[in-house]
Amino acid sequence: MSATKESGVPLGSVKELVDRALRIGSIDVDSRELEAAVLALAAIGDEHELRVRTMLDAARYFYISGRPKIGARVAERAKSFGIETAQPGLTIAACVLMGVCSADTGDLPKAMEVYAEGLNLAQRFGDRGQEAKLWQNTGVALMYSGLFREAIACFQKVLALGSEDLTAASLASLAYQNIALCSLNLDEISLGIDAIQKALAVAAPSKDAYSVHYRVLLENFYTRLLIEISDFDGAMAHARTAREFANQSKSPRSDIQASVAEGLAEAFSGHLDVGISRLTVTLDRAKSLNLASREVLVALVKALEFAGRHDEALQYLQEMLSQQRKTAEANVLHHVHQHLVQLHGADANSPLEDVKQVMRRMEIRAEVLEGRVAKVEVIRQRQELFKARVEAMERLAVAAELRDDSTGEHSYRVGRMACLLAKEAGCDDETIFMIDIAARLHDIGKIGIPDGILLKPSGFNPSERLVMEMHAEIGADVLARSEIPHIKMAEEIARHHHERWDGKGYPAKIGGEEIPFAARITALADVYDALTHKRPYKEAWTVEATLNEILASRGSHFDPKLTDLFLALVSRLRREHRDLDHHLGEAARASPFIQARGKIWETLKLAKDEYQQQFQRTMDLQR
Repeated sequence: MSATKESGVPLGSVKELVDRALRIGSIDVDSRELEAAVLALAAIGDEHELRVRTMLDAARYFYISGRPKIGARVAERAKSFGIETAQPGLTIAACVLMGVCSADTGDLPKAMEVYAEGLNLAQRFGDRGQEAKLWQNTGVALMYSGLFREAIACFQKVLALGSEDLTAASLASLAYQNIALCSLNLDEISLGIDAIQKALAVAAPSKDAYSVHYRVLLENFYTRLLIEISDFDGAMAHARTAREFANQSKSPRSDIQASVAEGLAEAFSGHLDVGISRLTVTLDRAKSLNLASREVLVALVKALEFAGRHDEALQYLQEMLSQQRKTAEANVLHHVHQHLVQLHGADANSPLEDVKQVMRRMEIRAEVLEGRVAKVEVIRQRQELFKARVEAMERLAVAAELRDDSTGEHSYRVGRMACLLAKEAGCDDETIFMIDIAARLHDIGKIGIPDGILLKPSGFNPSERLVMEMHAEIGADVLARSEIPHIKMAEEIARHHHERWDGKGYPAKIGGEEIPFAARITALADVYDALTHKRPYKEAWTVEATLNEILASRGSHFDPKLTDLFLALVSRLRREHRDLDHHLGEAARASPFIQARGKIWETLKLAKDEYQQQFQRTMDLQR
């Protein structure tokens, strides 16, 4: 049995433990102990390839066993060790796993960054199979973030690589299945049915538990697509097929997916009470097993709305919102905690109070320094420290906005415009800096809003509008719980940037100077940027039309004095900068997340064009 030269951890014993965990699905050891043992393998020693493979197997085990946060940490160390020991193939594999685990914990920015890194390596070394896996998982991350068109472009890329590589070709059925699911969410049903039929045509025989579960998912998606075109007999037939495969699998996850298909098919085939009853029972089962309850809730809401039982549908919709909010808040706070741990050198497993103590010691050191260093330097250091502390929150706020703003620059432009307005209003330099950073977080609460509402292309009904308006309080609550020092201004902006001067805004319906000053400033910057850019539900307005709208809202929506300053500011900025968007979005282009996203999007442009052409051909055939 070999051991690392620095740590003395036996490689063979750890590998045996990980192999056993993967084989039987559980082990009699504390997860922290296993993580520590696996990470210790990264100390420089011999048998580099076996070390990385063992770390990757451990990360895979943590992911499969429902602990993706640990899996992400282990995969990140495997990636670093793979780079240190010049093993490109295993480094790319680590990128895949790290991205999968990060996406599963809600950290889309980290997933996108690591996928971009892996794609760069895979393309450089000509590894088409791993490149296809990376595109597949990038698409899944985008799909779970509500970016369905971009996700489809990723899956089209997988299909294109399938003509060059056998590993990529083996992913074709999964790529088609994911295109079908995206099409269902985009309400492009003909394309979805075409994709699901292709997925079934190239699917491998269902031999093991994984492939049987995959077939259940295919039949579930087919059922849901057929319901959309009122082919209820066909939907029922595929729901029964899903049940047959689920019975073979004996997997609770498969059983729930099959029950969702059966419940929907029954409800829409005229057996409303039977279908709704089945979905209600399935929801209880999913909750008890902590499996896919959100998907069951979506199906139950759909069936209840079809039955005209709108009050019950609203109750379950609110339950779904509450569930999504709790999950999103927990994920954000976890990633912020991990970022603070990394920034301040605390123990990753330490409680938040320990991290706060480390941060307080740094604050005290800054206060001591104030007597020895020029005050301007102390202020600069504090600003840099605050900026570093909110970096993880900022990236997650940008990711939450991607469903509205595909460039990822909206939050940065709003922050920059808000700080320029603060300067016009005579604020001191420190306040100007804080508004720039804090205003970037104004819509972080959108992490807790369901895609079906956030991406709705038409107007909201009253209940949907109430749900949408909750993003202000969700964002403020997340920021308040982050325990980041000096975050109060960002919390106030998130909570009150939709208040109106006349008191008719939300959530608190306060007006005039009761609205925090930074929130009044951010409101102007946010509305200007939102109106002048395209959104899923509207086209971009001209600058002239936008300024006229803001002027018309002077004294009703916006602070009158700030409105006058803002209109003059925009006129001056347009004279000084030929491309005002480029100027305002400068900070965005320094973000690793935005850079990674840009690289991925450039590569996907061709695949997206091909998808649009295929969609048009399908529509032409339908006519």
